[in-house]
Amino acid sequence: MHIKLIFSVVAASFSMTSLAEHNETIELEAVEIRAPMIDSRISKHPATVETFDKKQIEENINAATPAQTLKYLPSIQVRERFIGDRNGIIATRTIGTLSSAQSLLYADGVLLSNLLGNSFAFPPRWGMVSPEEIESISMMYGPFSALYAGNSFGGVMSIATRMPEKFEAHASAQSFVQGFKLYGTDEHYQGNHLTASFGHKVNDFSFWLGADYLENEGQPMNFSTANLSSTVPGASPVVTGAYQDKSEANTDRVIFGANSIDHTKQTNIKFKTTYDLNSALKLAYTLAIWDMKGTTDVESYIKDAAGSPVYNGRVSFNGQRYDISGMNPAEAESLHIMQALDVKSNTKGIVDWQLTLSDYDYQKDKNSAANALSSGTVIQGNPYITRTGRITDLSGTGWTVFDARATLRPHEHIVDLGYHVDRYTLKSDMHNTADWKDGNEGVLNTSAKGETMTHAIYAQDKWQINPKWALTLGGRAERWQASDGQNITTIANVLQTANYKDRAETKFSPKISISFEPVPAWGFRAAFGQAFRFPTVSEMFQPLQNGATAYFVESNPNLKPEEVIASEFTVERRYDNGLIRASLFSENKYDALVSQNIATNGAIPYDTGTCTRSGGCSFVQNVDHIRTRGLELATQWQDVLIHGLDFQGSATFTEAEVLSNQAAPNTIGNKPPRIPRNMLKAVATYHSGNNLNYSLAARYSGRQYNALDNSDVNDSTFGAASKFFVVDFKTNYKFAKGYTASLGVDNLNNYKSYVFHPYPQRTAYVQMKFDY
Repeated sequence: MHIKLIFSVVAASFSMTSLAEHNETIELEAVEIRAPMIDSRISKHPATVETFDKKQIEENINAATPAQTLKYLPSIQVRERFIGDRNGIIATRTIGTLSSAQSLLYADGVLLSNLLGNSFAFPPRWGMVSPEEIESISMMYGPFSALYAGNSFGGVMSIATRMPEKFEAHASAQSFVQGFKLYGTDEHYQGNHLTASFGHKVNDFSFWLGADYLENEGQPMNFSTANLSSTVPGASPVVTGAYQDKSEANTDRVIFGANSIDHTKQTNIKFKTTYDLNSALKLAYTLAIWDMKGTTDVESYIKDAAGSPVYNGRVSFNGQRYDISGMNPAEAESLHIMQALDVKSNTKGIVDWQLTLSDYDYQKDKNSAANALSSGTVIQGNPYITRTGRITDLSGTGWTVFDARATLRPHEHIVDLGYHVDRYTLKSDMHNTADWKDGNEGVLNTSAKGETMTHAIYAQDKWQINPKWALTLGGRAERWQASDGQNITTIANVLQTANYKDRAETKFSPKISISFEPVPAWGFRAAFGQAFRFPTVSEMFQPLQNGATAYFVESNPNLKPEEVIASEFTVERRYDNGLIRASLFSENKYDALVSQNIATNGAIPYDTGTCTRSGGCSFVQNVDHIRTRGLELATQWQDVLIHGLDFQGSATFTEAEVLSNQAAPNTIGNKPPRIPRNMLKAVATYHSGNNLNYSLAARYSGRQYNALDNSDVNDSTFGAASKFFVVDFKTNYKFAKGYTASLGVDNLNNYKSYVFHPYPQRTAYVQMKFDY
C-alpha cells in the first residue's frame, strides 16, 4: 500500500514537471477542508439561533427572492404565495402568517419590518435585499434578548450581506415556470430573475453596487365564489361554466372565476460603501431603491348566452340567482427608498460603540383597481366597459429608526447598553376614479393616518462565571406613543372625520438566560423573557362598524399592548461531524391583539354596546390569554455514511390554545390562527467532487386554522389553511472557472395546498451564474 502511494506521488510529480516544461498552466481542483462541528452555540447567544449561510443557500434552495432562503430553517414559514409576492409574512413556532408585527427582520442592522400594522398587508420589505448578496441569514427564537423590541417574541431574523475584500463581479440569469391547475384555470406561469453586481476594496475604501430585476406572473390568489343560492333569479341573464365544490366551512359553493393574478416587475438597485476612518473605526452608508410595476388580472369561467365572458353582476346559474363580485383587475406602481448610515468602532478592547440611523420612505405607492357592482347588470359589472374604480395612495408612509449602543468588556463580562427610537407614519388616501386604467384621482372616499413612536433604553450583561457556566441578564424599558390618528370615510355620500386621542404606555421587560457546558460536546441553556408588543398604527386607528354603516370612535380604550411571558430550555449534543438539538418552548400571551368577529347581538366596546350589523362586527380586539408550547428538534451532519453527503433536518410539535377570551367565550379551547400542530423539514445534499452537487429536500406542515372561531373545518380547499407536503430538488454544476449552472424543481410532487390562497404548484428553475 505504501509502495503504491509513493509511486503515485512520484509519478504525479514527474507528470507535473513535464507539463511545466511545456509552459502549460496547471489547475488543481480545490480541496475543501471541513472544520469539526463542535462549537459553542449555547453560550454565544441568550436563545436558540439557527443559521443558513451562502453556501447552503446556493446548494439547497431555488432562490429567486430572499424570502425563499428561509424555507429550511427550523419552525420557519414565509407566506410567499408566489415568486415576487410582496406580502411574505414570517411565521415561527409561536406566531402565524397573519402576525407581521410579532417578529423582526434586519438586514445589516437595518430594520426592514413594516410595523405599521399586524396582518398580511404589512410584510417586511424583502425587496431591499437580493438573494445573491446574502452572506448568511440567522434566526433568534423568542424574546430573550434585551437588544430587541417586544415585537421580537416571534423571533428576530438577521440577514448579513457581504462587502468585497478585493475586486469582484457577479451576474446571474434565472428562469422559472409553474404549471398550475385549479377549477377552470389550467395555465403555465413564467418568470425571470436577473442580477448583476460588482465591488472593490481600495485601501480603506470599499463599495458594492448591485441590480436585481424580477419579473413573474403568479397563479390566481383568489376566486369569485358564492354559497349555493336558493333565490329565484328573476330576469337575470343565464350563465354557464361555473364550478361547484365545498368551502372551507364545508358548505356548498359556486366558483365563477379567478382573480388577483399578479404580474409583477420589480427592480432593486443597491449601493453600499464603507470607509475605515482608522484601524478601529468604520463608517458605512447604504442606499437601496425598490421600483415595482404590477398588474392583477382576472379570468372569468362563466359566459352568457352569446358566449361572452361575465365578470361581475347579478346572474342566473342552475336556476338560482347570484350576485358575482371580486373580478376586478388592478394596476400598481411603487418607488420605495431606504437609506442607512452606520458608524462603529471595533477595538475589541474594553469599550466599543455603534450608531445606526435608517430611513424607509414610500416615495410613491399607488394601486388603481376596478370597483364593479355585484348587484348591477353584467355591463355595469364588466370592469373593461364600466371602468369606475378606486385609487389607494400610500405615498409619504414610512419609518425612521435610530440606535445607539455601547459594548463594555470588563473582566469576564460583556455589557451592552443602548438607546433606541423609531417613528412609524401611516398616510393612506383612497380616491374614487372614473377610469381605473387611466388612474386619475377623483374625490376622496376614505383616508387614514397616524403615527407611533417608541423610545427604549436597555442593558444586557453576559457574565462568563467560569469556563462552564454563563449568565445573561437584561432589561428593556420602552415608552410608546400613538398620535395624530385620523380616519375619514364616506357615509351616505358625506365625508365624515374621526380624530383620535393620543395614547401612551410605558413598559419594562426583564430577560434572563443561563447556560452550562460541562464538556465541549454538551450544552444546556434555560432562558426566560417578558415582552410587550404595542398596537400598530393600523390597529389603533381602525374604522369600526356597527349597523349598516361605518361608525367611528376614539381609539378603543380597552385595546391594550400584548404581553408575552416566554421560556425555553435547550439541550445540544455535538459530534465531530454533526449535532442534535432539542428545545422545549413555552409562550403565554396576554391581551393578544387579534382580529375576530363578534356575532350579531354580541357585546362590543363602542356605539350602543351591542353589535347590530348583519354578519357580525369584525375588528382588532384583545384576546385575554393564548398559550403556545411545544418541542423543537434540529440536527445537522456532514459526511453522513459516505463522504460528501450532508444532512440537516428539524421537527416542531406545537400545542396552541385560547385559554380565555371574554369578548368571544365560544372561542375558548380553540386554536389560534395559522399555527400548525407540527412541522417537519429535511435536506440531503451530496457533493460529487467540488464541482457538482445534488440536493433533495422535503417540507411538511400540519393542520392549522385561518380564523379564531376555527370555522374552517374543511382544510383541503381554497379559503382554508391546509397542511402540505412538498419535495424540492436542486443541482449545481461548476462547468468552468467562475461559471455555475443550476437546475431545480420546487414542489416536485405537485402537492396542492392553501394558505387561504393557493400555494404554488410544481415550479421548475434553471439558472446560470458567473462569479469573478
